[in-house]
Amino acid sequence: MRAALVALLLVACDKTSAPKPRPEMIETVRDFADRACACETDKECMRAIRDEWDGVRRDVLNHGLSGDQLTAFDEQLQRFRACGDAAGLTIWLTN
Repeated sequence: MRAALVALLLVACDKTSAPKPRPEMIETVRDFADRACACETDKECMRAIRDEWDGVRRDVLNHGLSGDQLTAFDEQLQRFRACGDAAGLTIWLTN
């Protein structure tokens, strides 16, 4: 019984800890931004990219980055959102 309680506490603690930093998410969001910006004002082109984004955004936004890496991530994310705006579509960051 005691071992089960310890295991349960370890699992609960693991879920509340900050996510492990994943700097590869900078390149992931840069790829989305590059492709979105290539669409220019083509709404259908942008819609396909946004649909793809909607399928992965929770994972991508759970990047655990800080400092300069977070700044680089946020710059690419803002570029992605700006290109979405130019095509007339909002890039959502939440559900």
